Amino acid sequence: MSNEKTTTGQTPEQEAAPAMPMKLDVSVRPVEPRGNLVGFASLKINDCFVIDDFKVLQSDKGMFVGMPSKPDKNSKTGYRDTARPITKEFRAELTEAVTAAYHAEVEKLQARAAAITAPEKQSIPKQLAEGAKQAAKDNAARPAPAKESKAKNTER
Repeated sequence: MSNEKTTTGQTPEQEAAPAMPMKLDVSVRPVEPRGNLVGFASLKINDCFVIDDFKVLQSDKGMFVGMPSKPDKNSKTGYRDTARPITKEFRAELTEAVTAAYHAEVEKLQARAAAITAPEKQSIPKQLAEGAKQAAKDNAARPAPAKESKAKNTER
């Protein structure tokens, strides 16, 4: 029988302490859809660790989160995840947080777009008619050019 213990890198006091709830702050940047990519996200965990470059993807089954990755020639997909959740519970929590942040950001952008009302454009003939009226007013307000007197002609 062996007396070896598996260590987790924590002191006995830390192992006995209840796990601190994780605070996830997600910031999302929606983009013009390219394929199934609709945005990027960053995740801040407990105000002390940031992970950037999550991909927000839309598929037939709904919205999901792509993990940060980098090119890898040895991988069957050509990319290798640089960060990933270990448990399916945390993956679900992460996906929910990113999806909620994405929808909130899209709603914010839609509200801003609705608040900016474009002035109603007039048709080109109406614009031309108004321009002609304005030009006529400007010409009427301008003094008439002075005519040359006959005195100049008599000097010759």
